[in-house]
Amino acid sequence: MLNPWYVTGFADGEAAFTYSRAGGSFGIYFSIKQREDNRQIVEELYNFFGQIGHIYRGKESSGAPKSGFTKPYAYYRVTKSSELEKIVEHFDKYPLQSQKKNEAYQVWRAMVIHKRDNYRNINYDHLSELANKLSVLNLQSRTFKIHKKRWVK
Repeated sequence: MLNPWYVTGFADGEAAFTYSRAGGSFGIYFSIKQREDNRQIVEELYNFFGQIGHIYRGKESSGAPKSGFTKPYAYYRVTKSSELEKIVEHFDKYPLQSQKKNEAYQVWRAMVIHKRDNYRNINYDHLSELANKLSVLNLQSRTFKIHKKRWVK
């Protein structure tokens, strides 16, 4: 079994606390992507969190050369609200240490809690405000900075 602080440290550098938007709805998710040769850690994280979510296998692509994901990869993703609460429980008990990742987590956490507490009456304006804050924080990520020249013209 992995040490909970190891999981937090790994997530501090590798996890994504984010969302997807389709029409007026929001899908909130937690994910970690690693090269296929690091699949063991992805499986250990899956087991650590009680086998919630799913592990997917990504195929080789012709992505950006420095992205690290031009080869096959393992992708761990948790999307169900009830399962996201287990992710929240962990990071509330074992907080992220980097300021930027913790700020993003706190906004993401607020989105998870809002969807849970307002399941039948979600305030999409409030959720949209939180999503915009999270987007700004995620734009400051290392990946964005590396590829900014390609994405922003």
